[in-house]
Amino acid sequence: MAPPHRRRAAVAVRALVALTALLCTTGLAPAATSGPAARAAVAEVPPPTATTSVVTVRTGGDRTADAEVGPLAGVTLGLFADEGATEPVDPDWGVCVSDADGDCSFTVPGTGPGGPNEGAVYTVRQIAAPSGWYTNPELRTGPGSGSGSLSPAYAFPTPELEGGQTYSSTSDFMYSTEYRESPFTASTGIWQQSRNNPPLNGACGIDVALVLDLSASVGSALPQLKDAADQFTDALAGTPSRLSLFSFDRNSPSTGTENHPEPTSVSTQAGADAFKSLYADWDLGSGTNWDQGLYAVAKAPTRYDLTVVLTDGNPTRFSKPIEGDGSRTHFADTEGGIFAANAVKAQGTRVVAVGVGRGVEGVSGLNLRAISGPEAFTGDNPETANYYQTTDFTAAGAALNQLALSNCAGTVSVIKQIVPESNTGEDVSGSRNAGPGWEFTASSTEPLGGLPDTRATDDDGTGGVTFEPEFPPTTGEAPVTVEETQQPNHTLVTQGGANAVCVNLDDGASVPVTNSGPTGFTVDLARQGGVSCTVYNRPDPSQDELADLTVDKRWTIDGTTYDEGDQPDGYEATLTLTGPDGAAATPQPWGTPRTGYAPGDTATVDEETTLPDRCELTDSQVTEANGDPATGDLPFRATLDREHTRLTVTNTVTCDEEEDSARLRLVKKVVNRHGGTATPSDWQLTATGPDQLGGPGGAVGEVAPGTYQLAESDGPEGYDASGWSCVGENGPIPVTDEDEVTLAAGQRATCTVTNTDREGPGPSPSPTPNPTPSPTHTHGPGPGPGPGGELPDTGGPGATELLALAVGLTAAGALAALATGARRRFRDRNGPATG
Repeated sequence: MAPPHRRRAAVAVRALVALTALLCTTGLAPAATSGPAARAAVAEVPPPTATTSVVTVRTGGDRTADAEVGPLAGVTLGLFADEGATEPVDPDWGVCVSDADGDCSFTVPGTGPGGPNEGAVYTVRQIAAPSGWYTNPELRTGPGSGSGSLSPAYAFPTPELEGGQTYSSTSDFMYSTEYRESPFTASTGIWQQSRNNPPLNGACGIDVALVLDLSASVGSALPQLKDAADQFTDALAGTPSRLSLFSFDRNSPSTGTENHPEPTSVSTQAGADAFKSLYADWDLGSGTNWDQGLYAVAKAPTRYDLTVVLTDGNPTRFSKPIEGDGSRTHFADTEGGIFAANAVKAQGTRVVAVGVGRGVEGVSGLNLRAISGPEAFTGDNPETANYYQTTDFTAAGAALNQLALSNCAGTVSVIKQIVPESNTGEDVSGSRNAGPGWEFTASSTEPLGGLPDTRATDDDGTGGVTFEPEFPPTTGEAPVTVEETQQPNHTLVTQGGANAVCVNLDDGASVPVTNSGPTGFTVDLARQGGVSCTVYNRPDPSQDELADLTVDKRWTIDGTTYDEGDQPDGYEATLTLTGPDGAAATPQPWGTPRTGYAPGDTATVDEETTLPDRCELTDSQVTEANGDPATGDLPFRATLDREHTRLTVTNTVTCDEEEDSARLRLVKKVVNRHGGTATPSDWQLTATGPDQLGGPGGAVGEVAPGTYQLAESDGPEGYDASGWSCVGENGPIPVTDEDEVTLAAGQRATCTVTNTDREGPGPSPSPTPNPTPSPTHTHGPGPGPGPGGELPDTGGPGATELLALAVGLTAAGALAALATGARRRFRDRNGPATG
């Protein structure tokens, strides 16, 4: 049987329906709602009728901000009789497909008074994911230590359905912050599914984001974690690879550390050692936030080929500001990791999750699978495996080594290094990776596919190229000759008389080299082996004549032109130049000459830009060269044919107009569990900031953007407040410990505070004397009601009062008064509730 407050509400609804019919026959019913709220409801989520209910589920894809998730269209969900049912309750109204706004809505018939589905409870489960995505029917929950693991189905029961009601996953079911309740299925209210994992770039030489778990559970194994990371880094040395570094505990970067999103070349052992020094002195933090660790990668300016997550435990935190209880894994913690991993995969980056130790054994593979892909590592599939479950960090290091070299079998990598001009003989100390334009050609006396092949270094900082010959089925080993095209004013530097120094990538052992001509060399390459060779060149002694390059900056923003430094805040661009002496690209201040070039040298001009979210870079070109008009897209290759070369780069930016107001709704909920009789209107709610908003039981209206102090007053004694929680169109909105919420222009927010009566002597029926508005003191970390709010647990008019009032009402205005007290209207994301 339905709870008493549900039965009272059902009687009230029946009275309302009867009165509405009576007034419609006499022409006294009010006109239909018009204006923005009505139009938005029709456009977004279907409205319920007196005999139908709407169950709407928000579906999410990629994380788009620290606490926001973008919608996902094409998700197919169903209403099932229970968790074990195999077919939806109805093939038509029991199935929905999400639209472009991420709304998947069921309109359930027969839920009005006396209807066949009145009070029905269904289970929402996923039927199918859109193309390019996969489902996660189960997720691992339980203690963060890995003990007591559970694997509950990703399915959620609806409330008891009543006619005229809309039930939202972000407020009325699915969403929860009850973090202590087993089986720990508290959810963000946004339905998850995972992007398919992009395939790994098949080259031997990749850009990798290494993400390290520094949660406290790593404990004394921290040195072994660093050893595993070292092993992965060292394995990439000798290939034209680059590494970036990220960390997480309860946040990212982890406490006391710094993320390094800029790629560092590890093509040489010196480069690998420099990268390892970045994390050598890192210490542990607390908590495990996969979400923010992965989202830091997604926000980085570099697009990586591979992201490797090295973790010893399941997530216990998510979002930013941080949510979760820090000790247990819930649906919400893993959902956050999934959304962030989706954002990484959306950039074409493959995600590989490496779980280490008891904390991620067994069913914890469900969560590793959810952030990476369905295929587990089986010992011989590093090229296609999405996630690993290893016993310890030593095993993890071996697995990472195998992953690093998975595409290097049967390849020859050549790393080009420039020796300082002051060195003599075969001294190569102080060498650095070459810049772009160094050309090598590989050939063989055996019929290897893909050879001869010519490749040149680019400006990625590795100074490397890789040749990938194709071996005939009967050929196990073949000689490969590499010839360098010598650049002017440079001389090859031999090592022990050899034109190159070569090693086996698998074990670092030396590989014999035979010189071929003045700048070439030959090595024997095995089908399953990988060889890395280093070639050194030294610039010839400098000539007296030098050249320099200066690049100025100009902005055109919505038709207005600014010189660099005069543009509005938020518009930033960092200039990079290659050279001199073939050096890789490095930052250079605008308007400042870079010296040391020789006449005839070339330099690549490029930039990295940062713009406000509402703005788009529509053009970036060299528009002037030495005072004359010019046209050239970035990156621009400039030839320095004079002593002083000066260029101007102009960025053209267009911005959308910002909305100049926000919309705020205040909602009071009352829970009477111990005999209390208070109603929401007994409290005065206020929001004080750039504007003032308030009223008994709540209020809604347009307000100026800014920070608002949320408060309540005038309520009866004997009640405890839960704390304010706010939700917007894209999920929770942070509320500070001082009950302050910040609204941006165009943002819509619903802020809710719940009061529960205390056990013991009954609450006072009258307000406290001379109340003083004050903020509440505790917070639930999640949002309050989503679109439409919900009926209070108690506090609405009883059935007796409603029926008595219905007999006496004969005017349309009286109908509006009754509807305000007994009927909840659904409010979609684009407008306030009416009534």
